[in-house]
Amino acid sequence: MKNKIVMATGHAHAYHRVSAMAAINNGYFRAEGLPEIELKATGEDHLTIESLKSGEIDFGLDVKPGLVIEEYMKGAKIYIIAGMLNYNDLTLIATPDINTIADLKGKKIGVIEQGGGREVMWLRMLLRKEGLDPDKDVTWITEAGHGSLNIQTPRLQRGDYHAVALSGMCKRPEVFEEARQAGFNVVAERSETHPEGFPDRLLATMGETLEKYPQMVKGVIKGIVRGYRFARQDKNADKIREMYLTCDWGKEGFGWGEFDKTLLEGMVRVAKVLPHDGRISQSGFDSIIAELKAWGKVPPTFTKDQVLRLDLLQQVLSELNAQYGPEGYA
Repeated sequence: MKNKIVMATGHAHAYHRVSAMAAINNGYFRAEGLPEIELKATGEDHLTIESLKSGEIDFGLDVKPGLVIEEYMKGAKIYIIAGMLNYNDLTLIATPDINTIADLKGKKIGVIEQGGGREVMWLRMLLRKEGLDPDKDVTWITEAGHGSLNIQTPRLQRGDYHAVALSGMCKRPEVFEEARQAGFNVVAERSETHPEGFPDRLLATMGETLEKYPQMVKGVIKGIVRGYRFARQDKNADKIREMYLTCDWGKEGFGWGEFDKTLLEGMVRVAKVLPHDGRISQSGFDSIIAELKAWGKVPPTFTKDQVLRLDLLQQVLSELNAQYGPEGYA
């Protein structure tokens, strides 16, 4: 067993950290006999991958699946051991001149960052389905934030970009009418395009960690899944809010960019979509792999089994369900 376990999210956003915070505060990791846990934020998603590869951290809690796959194809022994987020709603809104995905040709799309995950991957799929080349027919504007309608309205009005995805923390269906009242069109909703889920974020570690410390990995997964189950319960909303308010809300211009009460309450509310069983939406994962192949990031022969290592997760679920019930945590 290691003397200390270091785990990290890509960003300091509270929602990404709730499971680990709950596991630390409630003693779930301690119950597994794990050593000291250090929870940090690397700052950006690609830095989480680099920190895993260098051994600076042991677990990435909110890793993008596309980045894991790309690094694996470069030779890194990096693996997905559980899911984190499958049902984060995204709503693509656009300026009044844009009514459909096809209308985005020649336009600017605001995104948090380019790369293999979250809204970029989803939007690439939508564009490709309409016959547009995601790399040639639109311009990606990075560091656009992923916030509430309040944050995005002035940016769209200024012409910073013509379309952007509203955060899953915005309340639906209310946000649809709010966007229209603000003068924007609702162009696409991910819960409609991917009703079976779309894995935005995953729990990942290196092959060496799996080989050397399987019991430690199992204990971490168990703590994380108990954290998911804790966060999903409405009765724990006040405790979650208190934990969130202790967090750094991220650097200016990236992620939230500024404190926003709408996002805070949204993060409390939608914690219930965290997977009680640590699952990964398989159909959504297949869609991501298909886009990576079309993008030229991975070869046609690539299969998801190359990066998935879910045997310890299955052991954890069997033990947790036997002890606490299908969604129990304590």
